[in-house]
This record gives sequence, structure tokens and C-alpha cells, in this order.
Amino acid sequence: PAGAQMAEDLQVRIRIQLLPNGALARPPEILDAARMTRPGQEGFRAAAESARRAIQRCSPLKLPPDKYDDWRDTEINFDPKDMLGG
Repeated sequence: PAGAQMAEDLQVRIRIQLLPNGALARPPEILDAARMTRPGQEGFRAAAESARRAIQRCSPLKLPPDKYDDWRDTEINFDPKDMLGG
């Protein structure tokens, strides 16, 4: 969530695999998924689920088909600090 306290602790890395048409080949994978089950990580869990939903809503992505080998397997870093406008 934008403006969340301790935003530096809410960085989420997600791996996506895409089909040639830009649609998701499988659900987005939260790379720090084990962290979601730890006590005291409710903020991270909320941020990770929000990032996953955002990716799913954007599918299919409009990407250059001739560069498919470059973007078919991609890691995205969501960092709430980038949204705080400092």
C-alpha cells in the first residue's frame, strides 16, 4: 500500500512467465513467498498480494513480439518507496 510505514521492508520481487501474445503463462510467482507466512509480515503480505493482483489485471501486456526471448521470463521489483514521492 502506498504510504505504508516501513516501506523499505515491503519490496516485493515477482517472477512472471509470458506467452508470445503477452498473456501470463502461469500465475505470477512471489519470489519471497516464505516471508508471507512469517509472524509480523502482514504489511509485506498485503504488498505482495497487491503486486500480484496488479500484474494479473495488466495481462496481456503489450510487448514487442520480436523480442519475446528477452521478456518471456521476467522478474519485476515492486518498491513502495518509489511511490512515496520523496
